[in-house]
Formats: sequence, C-alpha cells, structure tokens
Amino acid sequence: MTAGGPVEWPEGFPYRPHLRFCSLGNENVAEVMESFRIACERLGCTTSVEATPSVDNADINLFFFAMGLGLPSGQELPPNAIVVNFEPALPELLEEIPGYRRLLQQAWVWEYSLENLMHHQALGIFRSDYVPLTFEPQATPMLPEDQVLADEAQDIDVIFFGETMPRRLEVLRALEAGGLRVAYPIGTSWTPAQRDALLPRAKVGLNMRKADRTATAEVPRLSILLRNRKAVVSELYPHSEIPAALRDAVEGCTKDELVERVRTLVADAPRRRALERAGPLALMRLPPQQALLAGALRRYLAATRQRLIGSQAVASGSRAAVSVLMVTRNDDADVVEALASIAAQTLAPHRIIVVDDASTDGTVALIRERMQADPRLSGLLLLQASTPMGWAAAAQWGLSLAEGDALALWSLATPSEPGRLQVQSAFLRASPAVGAVGARNPTGRLPEMHAQILAGMLVHMPSDQQPMAMGSLMLALPRIRQRGFGFDATLGEFAWMGLLLELVRDGALLANLNAELMAPPKIHAPSAPTAATVIALARVRERLLPLVFPDLPSSAAQRLARLYGHEWAPDASDATALLRDIATACEGRDDPHVATMLRGECLRVLDVYAQNARLAPGYVRGLMAEPLLRDFLAPLGERIYSFEPGGTS
Repeated sequence: MTAGGPVEWPEGFPYRPHLRFCSLGNENVAEVMESFRIACERLGCTTSVEATPSVDNADINLFFFAMGLGLPSGQELPPNAIVVNFEPALPELLEEIPGYRRLLQQAWVWEYSLENLMHHQALGIFRSDYVPLTFEPQATPMLPEDQVLADEAQDIDVIFFGETMPRRLEVLRALEAGGLRVAYPIGTSWTPAQRDALLPRAKVGLNMRKADRTATAEVPRLSILLRNRKAVVSELYPHSEIPAALRDAVEGCTKDELVERVRTLVADAPRRRALERAGPLALMRLPPQQALLAGALRRYLAATRQRLIGSQAVASGSRAAVSVLMVTRNDDADVVEALASIAAQTLAPHRIIVVDDASTDGTVALIRERMQADPRLSGLLLLQASTPMGWAAAAQWGLSLAEGDALALWSLATPSEPGRLQVQSAFLRASPAVGAVGARNPTGRLPEMHAQILAGMLVHMPSDQQPMAMGSLMLALPRIRQRGFGFDATLGEFAWMGLLLELVRDGALLANLNAELMAPPKIHAPSAPTAATVIALARVRERLLPLVFPDLPSSAAQRLARLYGHEWAPDASDATALLRDIATACEGRDDPHVATMLRGECLRVLDVYAQNARLAPGYVRGLMAEPLLRDFLAPLGERIYSFEPGGTS
C-alpha cells in the first residue's frame, strides 16, 4: 500500500469513514477545505460539506477557520472532532481569542505551520499533527499556459487579495504613489469569482505576511497566485517557513524592499515569463495532498483508538494481577502517604514490594508500623539493603520478585489516585502492543502517543519533566520476563528510562493515558544536577537515538550524541557542526515531532555559546545563509536572531 493509498478503518471503531467538512471562514478560503476534502475522498472516505458545526454524530468532523466555533468550552470534545488550523502567529492569536485556545486544547489538531507546532505544548495543545497545505489539482486547477494574457492586455500592474490591515495598506499605497496600477479589496473582501476575474489582468501578484513577527509564509494565497501563473513578489526572510520549491519560484524580499522589487518586476517582462513558468512546476513538486492526509488520518485513527481504549479502561473493572514496586531511601516524610495510596487502590495489588536502600532514618520502622496497622499492607514484601545499592540495583532486586500481568512503579513524590491500578491494567490488557503506560497528574498534560513520547525524550530536561513520569508507569511484566529485560545500574536513577527503551527496541509501544490517575506532585526544592546525573542521561539519549533515527549511520549518531555531552568545544564552529548534524538527521523524516523537539535543542546550543560570548557578529546570519540550516531553523522564527551579537536580523 502506498503512503497515499486507501486508509483502512480500524475494526470496531465507533465512527464511520464519513468525513463532515465545515468551515466558519468565508468563501475566499473554501478552496483550502476543498483540497482536503477531495484528497480524503481519494483515500476511500465519503465526505460531505456541512453548513453548521456538529460533533453529535457518528462521523469524523473537520472544522476549518474555526475561531468562532461555538462548541462547549468547559469539557473535552468527543474524539470525532478535528480542528484544522490555518492561522499564523498562534501564541499571539490565542492571547486575543482564549476560546479558540480552549478548542485547540480539546480537539485533535491538524496544524499547517511548523512554527505554530513549536509552541503547541506551551499552549497546552497536546493532540496535534503537522498537515501542511500542498496542491490538489481538482480543487484548484492550474491555468493553462495558453490562457496567460499578453502584456498589453494586462491593465493591472500588481494585485493583492486578502485582509488589508495597516501593514499591508502601507505597501499598497506606496505602490500607488509610485504610479503603478494596483488592485486590492477595500472594505469588503472580493469573492473568488471577482478575484479570478482580476487575476489574468495582473502582471505581478503580491504576497505579504499578516503579522510582523510570524515566520509562516502565506502559502494559501501563494498557491492561488502560482496556479494562476502569476509572477509573484513575496515577503520572505531567511527565517520564513516556506517549502523550498516555492521559495525558489518567487521573488522574495523583506517588507521594506517590496515596493522596489515589484516595480522592477513589472518592468522586466522576461523575468516575469520565467516566474510564470516556474510557479506551476514548483506546485507540482510539492507532496500530494492525498499522501500527506493518508499519514495524518492513520495517525489520527491510531490516537483516537488509544484514547477510546483509555476511556473504556476508566469505566471498566480489571482482574489483572499487578505487582507494585517502590524503592525507598530516607523517606520517612513521605512513605506513610505513599503506602496509603497503594492500600487505597480499587484493584488490590497482587504483590507489594518495597526495597529500602539502606535508610538511616525512620523509613523502615514506619513501613513495618503500617504493615501491622493496615491489613491491606500485611502481605507487603520488604527487602532491606545493608549498604546503599542505588535506585537501579534496588529496583532490579524488586523486579526479580515481581509476579503477575503487570508491574506498577510507585513514586514517593507523586502519590497515585485510587483507580490507577485498575485503569492502567485494563488499558494494557486491551492494548497488547503497548509495553508501558503512564498517566498525568492534575498539574499538567503529557504527550499521549508513542511517537511524541519518544520525541520528547530527546529534550535535555530534568527527570521530573520527562514525557513519561517514572512514578506513573505500569509495565507489561510478561514481556519483560520473556525478554530478560531489567534496570541497568549504569543508568543510575534513569534506569527506568533504559527499560522503556529496551521495550521499544523490542517493538513495544509507549502510551500515556489522558486520565488523572496521579495526585499533584509534592513540591521539593530543586537540586542542581550532578555530573553523574548528566552522564547517565547522556547514556540514555545515546540509546534513544538509534530508535528515533534507525537509518542513521553509527558515526552520524555518535556525532549527534554530542548534543547531550557534559562539555562542548569552545569554538563556535563546533556549534555549527552540531546544528548541521541535527538538521541532517531530521532531513526527510516524516515525523515532525522529532524535528520540533530538536529545533528546541538548537536554541539550547545557541544559548550556551551566546552566554559564553562565543558567537561572533554575523554568526546567526551565516547560519541562515546555508539552505540546510535555513530550512531547518526557519520554524524558530525571529527567536533565532536573539542569539546574534547586536540582535540584527
């Protein structure tokens, strides 16, 4: 089956393969939705266009231009809602429209902008995918070349269509003041028929950003201009997010250069002819909309199926045999509450194992006291180390004595809610492909799907900010037993992450449930990471890289692993080489989440070198002059220039 072939509907899926399309935008943006609709029909789905939004049906509902969508804002939307976002500068927009922010947090989101995707987690948007607009000939047919009017028949020098806010009007009026014949809507938007009647008469099409600070180029307008064989002057910067094929098919310049570049192009007929031929060819080189939506739809179906299984697990009972494992060391302030949360589970643990790593305070006495006082803890197996072993060795000792269908790791810092064992074990039983499942606490959400979880592990962050929380994990114990997996002592306190990677290497999936099965974490004063912690985390990432980049040669993986090194070479050329290695590793990958996380790591690299005054003037401009780095770093937008000595963009 090809990437753009028919999408197989999961067996027992509660929603039928009928996609209901609804747009709250005007008719000027209908072509965008139509491109998606036709592509979905080519994937074997039936479709309809609805005038009013709804989720109260057995279909999949796609909402376009949905900033004013009046759906419930105080609760989760059902899984059959997809919001397709085509708005740039999302952080600023959501500050102005909090209702749209709530909608994006509740629905599954198809995001057209990598720059926006960089901000999704910070905005509380955790169910999202990157689905750009490309080219669908049936929705937006190409103007035949023999219908391009001759120069003398083109009585409009430059045309612009779209919202004419002040930053755009400034350019348009400057063009008029320079004697050019300019066509643009004033007050009322053009209809598509009005726009299409004017386009053949124009020599040059103009494409301008909507907001000053967004890096996302206005691709929907650009696509219309190019399929109408217009020579285009587009507001572009090195950090503009735009497909490379389209960047090379237009005259790109800054806002301040637009007027002069338009005047020059209007007067240069041969250059216009060349661009009129280049634009349609560039559109045809874009990935087919059908192929992009095939992958997006499959990922949505997998995520929705996991979400539905999770919801069913919350409502169902479980008879699974679950062992609980907790490691203690000088935890007399927290151990009683942790034991109480184990005893309060609605699914009684099959075995409770506590390994005390040579505590010198009252931890062991408190454990024994609770075993005598609470019948639910009377069978607790207490293992005591005479000398400190470290978390990994202690956990391995406990693992060797675990029994049953699953193993739940318990944290003293984050108590569990009473339904945790019941819900997680029911989810694992219904999801045989999943090797480990976590859950969130009320203070924040976590990525739910395997690909996003793995991508999140690439980020250099403390253990308490990882995309899976150790104390929320339930592991498929039979799989661990059959493969002989365990906790690697060389990874210290991060040995649990090493075990997760062993499961992934064996073909298991990771998952987080969107259910509050954990109580709010206790607040402890943060401690500075030790050298041993940094080294252990680096070892974890070294094992992670081959799983994320299975086709990357080992030598390239070793170079990429420098990202997690304890020290970096002081010369800025080493930073440049590392950024190139990151961009090269991500080039051509289908999963945008890995690239999104590693773009954030690029900011960390630049910040370290900038803080140590290792970046010479012009350094960032030099980075953005390289096509590989320019295209990879562009979704960072203007943030990339904050590291330029002098701050010049």
